[in-house]
Amino acid sequence: MTTPDSTEFFLINGLTRHRKIFRPGDWVERLMGVIILYVGERRPGMHIASTRLAMPVDDGGVRCLIVSGELRRVCPEAFDFVVRFAEDNDLPMEIRRVPKAGGLGGVGINNVPGAMP
Repeated sequence: MTTPDSTEFFLINGLTRHRKIFRPGDWVERLMGVIILYVGERRPGMHIASTRLAMPVDDGGVRCLIVSGELRRVCPEAFDFVVRFAEDNDLPMEIRRVPKAGGLGGVGINNVPGAMP
């Protein structure tokens, strides 16, 4: 459960549990596109699929995706799809929390190691 002074998010690692880089290389963008289809949100001025509810990150050369805990409340079906995607493809999914002063989508993404601009 998220505490009032923190924001919950989920980190999907692009390195499988068998320590292999997940392919295709654009899986992050594809999964973000699916999330956008579910929630109908698109960030203005962005020419690629982008939503405040998910953000690509690089962790030592491994593509990862941060998914806001807000997705679970906004669109449970999209959140379930993301969880099933991670499970079906053997991708670890970790729960993380950051202070509300920072956070995903302008709520402190600078606190997330490897965050891409």
